[in-house]
Amino acid sequence: MPRRDIMNPLTVTIDGPAGVGKSTVARSLAARLGIPYLNSGALYRAVAWKVSKRGIKPNDEAAVLDLCKQTEFVLVGPDNDQSVVIDGTRLTHELWTPHVSLVASEVSRLPSVRAFLRPIQRQCGNNQGVVAEGRDMGTHVFVDAEVKVFLDASPTVRARRRFRELQSRDAAVSWERTASELTERDNRDTTRYAAPLRPSPDATMIDTSDLSASQVVDAILALIRQEQARPQVEPTPPVDTTKRTQSSY
Repeated sequence: MPRRDIMNPLTVTIDGPAGVGKSTVARSLAARLGIPYLNSGALYRAVAWKVSKRGIKPNDEAAVLDLCKQTEFVLVGPDNDQSVVIDGTRLTHELWTPHVSLVASEVSRLPSVRAFLRPIQRQCGNNQGVVAEGRDMGTHVFVDAEVKVFLDASPTVRARRRFRELQSRDAAVSWERTASELTERDNRDTTRYAAPLRPSPDATMIDTSDLSASQVVDAILALIRQEQARPQVEPTPPVDTTKRTQSSY
């Protein structure tokens, strides 16, 4: 039974690099709040999957954008993972292979592709609120979110979590390859021109290295309660400068 002790609708963004626990935390938090969950990376992975199927180079921005415009995207879930239906085909495990991960990292660097997908992501937050996780949710997609969080963890912890995640998806990966790809992904995400990975200035930083997912969820719930307990400041009405006051002289 979802907990509805927090006022809805509400937008919460959870950003951070791979391996910090974004998906686990975001899914659990959304369930606790009783509002939708958005895994923004699923959209980029869906694009990457179709790009690979069509044999399009992931750095060919015009071709990738044209492919996006010809594709119908529908976000579904989550069950255990959010899936995407593109052109009537539901993608689940196909989105999480190492190859799709690499291609997704490439297509996510394309400014026009990010701009095209942004409205689709924002639709998930209409009316009902949303817990959105990704790499630019607080800085570019939901810039007016009530609560913004940026998760981080030590490189070793992140690599270990990522390795276990890939193993759970039956991906044939090695520890060495996982750690290497994580480093490469970090470099691409932080140096890309379009929406580089960085904390929003108004985000709360949480180091998850020594925290369980439930502890992180509880910390974010505390932030939400703190934010919603803050008195709402009524906007000051504009001064009508067209009126003349009677002179006291």
